[in-house]
Amino acid sequence: MFAMTLKTMRRLPLARRFELQVAYAQAWEALTETHQRQAVIFVHRMADRLPLMDALARYFREVAVPIAMQETVRARALLAVARQVPAESDAGAGSENWERLRRPDRWVDVVRRRAHHVEETTLHSRMAACVAEAAVVATHVRMAVEVSELLTDDMTVDEAVMVYVRSFDLPVKEGDAVFRAALAQLAERRLQANESPKLRIEHSPAPALSAPQLAAPASVESLPAPAFGLRVIV
Repeated sequence: MFAMTLKTMRRLPLARRFELQVAYAQAWEALTETHQRQAVIFVHRMADRLPLMDALARYFREVAVPIAMQETVRARALLAVARQVPAESDAGAGSENWERLRRPDRWVDVVRRRAHHVEETTLHSRMAACVAEAAVVATHVRMAVEVSELLTDDMTVDEAVMVYVRSFDLPVKEGDAVFRAALAQLAERRLQANESPKLRIEHSPAPALSAPQLAAPASVESLPAPAFGLRVIV
């Protein structure tokens, strides 16, 4: 599920530890709901290419779902889509396949179409998985911000976000994306909160000088004679 490091637990008072555990439980539930919703969307997007159970299995291969969360997500997603996705019928498939076997000239076309179908299915599944991963990262960012605001009196902002990333044992790439996005949101909030109207400096461009205001360069005759402190005696 999730686990706080021993160093973090020692730094926090007992009441804060309990609040942090509650925040982690809320984050776990939010991630479960996100995975369930994205799994249902994934199955619907792949409905014309994969049957229900194959599409659901493909979701867990393409999207990194925590092992402790997989069975819960699988059960919830299956209940959500079982009555919506029609079961495939195999009626007539045998006669069609037999007709293809009787026509060897069609084998090459069948293999070619099969390979093209597999390539398109792989591409569609990757694209749908990217959408799901983006939604999961957004959920992580939202919960990391909440955890950071909870720990604002106990540690710095970046340390609090890193506590969340380490507690959920996020991979390096995903953890870096969550860390940067959460830190950006927290920075924006703090900058807006600390911004004062008196500190806003309006930078207006300097007015351009009009033609009459431009001073004409002085001629050599009009320049005063240079005065020297010492006179040369001939």
